[in-house]
Amino acid sequence: MKVVKGGYFPYLRLGKMNELLRAIPLQLVSQVNEFSAQKLAETVKVGPTTASNFIATLKSLGFVKGSRRFRFTAEGDSYAIFIKNQAAGAAAEEEAKKVLRQQVEKIEYLQAFKKMLDEKRRLTIFEIGEQIVLRYEKKWKSPLTLKTYGAGVASVLDFAGFGFYRRGLLSLVKKEVESRAMPVPYLSAEKMFKILNLLSPSGADILFLSQNLKTQERRLSQELACCRTLGFVKHPSRNFYALTREGKAIISRFKSEGERRAEFRRRLLASPYKRGATQLPQGEKITVETVGNLLETVYQKRWSDLTKKTYAKKFLNWLKFAGIVTKLEGEKGYKVSRT
Repeated sequence: MKVVKGGYFPYLRLGKMNELLRAIPLQLVSQVNEFSAQKLAETVKVGPTTASNFIATLKSLGFVKGSRRFRFTAEGDSYAIFIKNQAAGAAAEEEAKKVLRQQVEKIEYLQAFKKMLDEKRRLTIFEIGEQIVLRYEKKWKSPLTLKTYGAGVASVLDFAGFGFYRRGLLSLVKKEVESRAMPVPYLSAEKMFKILNLLSPSGADILFLSQNLKTQERRLSQELACCRTLGFVKHPSRNFYALTREGKAIISRFKSEGERRAEFRRRLLASPYKRGATQLPQGEKITVETVGNLLETVYQKRWSDLTKKTYAKKFLNWLKFAGIVTKLEGEKGYKVSRT
């Protein structure tokens, strides 16, 4: 399938597209059976706009064809079956990625952005959106629209294995993406363990967590981002969170408090937060102000005094829990531990 000017581009990110594919009844995933946008919306239980964006995204990847009524192509049929086969786990996902990689090799606009990524090594989603406008004569002007389509393309190349996408950046090098993926410290270690225990054993949606923790969903999503960065929580579907293997292990009733703190330390030093934890001044007094100034350097930000103090207190709480810093005797402040 060759995409010409005026063609389709992925509006939904691939993760959202896959989530909706899993909700489609098997009888609709067919090269024979046709469906309308309205029927799809009713079946998947989404609004008409989301259904239309879903179809446009599938068409942009050559997975469905049609105008008023649609049906899956052979490639779309195969991809959807693999995505829906959750019982097969990673094996089915890898087969789905193979199908997508073949589509990337056939679709002109995806080849163009793959080549651009190879040359520049990194692309922001805004750059991708701008290039769609320039190359394919789109009339989009809203930065949000540019970013939306840019994120759609970036998520496709990521899932197909041609790059690494995270937080607005598509990169050839995974380390570059991971280095940016460091949410500011939003919660204490104690709050983190409350979240982990509420997610045990089978996960929970954000509304349940919000109600039980008496925390607004917007803030809670930022707190959960910290838990994910430390490797304790995963986000398998929209609004749903679950414990990773490491998350289950650290709250195990068979772990002593010392073992729990040691594991927290290991996860902290294995995460992007290591940049802050390993740059603490050795042999000097460490204060909230010290940590705040360090975080500003690491994040390359200029925060208000109140914001800087808030983030510093949370990060200092992590450092204390992990045993990376200990309290000074007889005076206020901390020092880097010898262990």
